[in-house]
Amino acid sequence: MASLICFLFVSTIYASSLPFPPPKPAAFPPATQLLYIDGTYLTDPLVTTAYDYVVDTIQNKSILDLSPSVQITQGDVIYPPNQATACHWGTGSVCIRHTDTPDYKSDITTCPSPYQWGITYDDGPNAQTNPGTPQLLESLSSGSIKATFFVLGASVSLFPEELKKMYAAGHQIAVHTWTHHPLTNLTNIQIVAEIKYTERIIYETIGVIPTFFRPPYGDIDDRVRAIVSALGYKMVLWTTEGMNRDSADTDATVKNLPLYLKNVTKWFDDPVSNSRGFISLEHDATVTTANLSNLVVREFIKSRKSSKLVPMPVSECLNVMAYRAVVENDAEGDEKSWITSIAGIAILSSVGFVLATFFGFVFLRAYQGRKGDQKNSQRWDGFGKKKLEKIPREDGCV
Repeated sequence: MASLICFLFVSTIYASSLPFPPPKPAAFPPATQLLYIDGTYLTDPLVTTAYDYVVDTIQNKSILDLSPSVQITQGDVIYPPNQATACHWGTGSVCIRHTDTPDYKSDITTCPSPYQWGITYDDGPNAQTNPGTPQLLESLSSGSIKATFFVLGASVSLFPEELKKMYAAGHQIAVHTWTHHPLTNLTNIQIVAEIKYTERIIYETIGVIPTFFRPPYGDIDDRVRAIVSALGYKMVLWTTEGMNRDSADTDATVKNLPLYLKNVTKWFDDPVSNSRGFISLEHDATVTTANLSNLVVREFIKSRKSSKLVPMPVSECLNVMAYRAVVENDAEGDEKSWITSIAGIAILSSVGFVLATFFGFVFLRAYQGRKGDQKNSQRWDGFGKKKLEKIPREDGCV
């Protein structure tokens, strides 16, 4: 009985787990933000296995039945008005979940301690503009500043060397989907695909699986929260309560860039930000956004002596591990490590089953021996062989 229970327990653990690391797909989606992930990309085992796991994991299945929003343009969506209780953060609304539930984790929007600046950049890596990610990395390095980069899978596929440089420099790498579509506009399996393809290409490039995720445009509801949480990610947005820490750099132009820079540099000595931590939102995807992000870093370095702010990756301010796995890559995308992991699981399961069977047998025979001992005051050994000599009982009788 003991062996059966142990075997079922071990089997349940492995049957309900996501493949780890994520399996190599037959092909990655196109490196473009113009197309949805669709067709055969949704039937790859990388996606279907994770999707099945998500469905099995989420307790409140009605969350998965929430209707998608309607995309107007880029990040602007029309969210179904009859789903107001689903806490939509997106076009025209900023709803934050502050409490964990059985189906999703709470939203992360701030750093917990005074003067902590969770400095983050979205949409990279970008090496096709100047300034771009390379120039931003140089500025961060000149100030010994580490940041969190929420990267796009499509961009990583175009500029893998830039991702390697980010990671080698000590910056935190996190997931920001493959295509940058607003997630409430996608189907459940498309949301899973956006995350898993990005997760896999990050793993192939630098050998890690991130812990943190940020949705494009901050567009989420409880359906997105549940799927992201089921896949093991922590949802990171940015600070909006009490202070707005969105640089709004995506709205900047070459002409009005100085105005946007002035607005951001006000953060450095803001009494509100000095009294509590925050998470900012900046970008490095275009020449304008990367230029503003680069200038902000340089201005902060100049004013560092007068500012109490301490920029850092989000994982550092939260004191949470940035990655779920760190391994050495090989030329095959570390498929050997994946095979080794499967073999290890199989071996551990077999050993566990054998040990459980052995000790279950010993326990059963010892139990039977104890019953016999109570009848004739003779001990049984653990293998069912009755000892011939009389042995005093614990109660003093013979």
